[in-house]
Amino acid sequence: MSSYHGGTESTGEVKIVKDLDASIQGRHCLVVEDIVDTGTTLFKVRNLLQDREPLSLKVCTLLDKPSRRKTPVQVDYIGFTIEDRFVVGYGLDLDGKFRNLPYVGIYQP
Repeated sequence: MSSYHGGTESTGEVKIVKDLDASIQGRHCLVVEDIVDTGTTLFKVRNLLQDREPLSLKVCTLLDKPSRRKTPVQVDYIGFTIEDRFVVGYGLDLDGKFRNLPYVGIYQP
């Protein structure tokens, strides 16, 4: 799922890019996120998955940016809390660019 659609700001519109192929009903589930920013996408993901009746549902994120929260969400495991900067690298991208950097860096146009 994504709410960025190519820019550096969340559009607020969450797009489902790929749905699950198997049922999670009665199973323990862990959502692994790269970054939690506004909370918009994660809120929708949690609700969508909770409707599928997992036994438990936890969220883990590499990066957390709580200063940008627009929607309150529960994050169970956090790697690093970061300031309000747009970051790229190590899987994080800007319109498909910078994703393959071997580190996370602040994007400065």
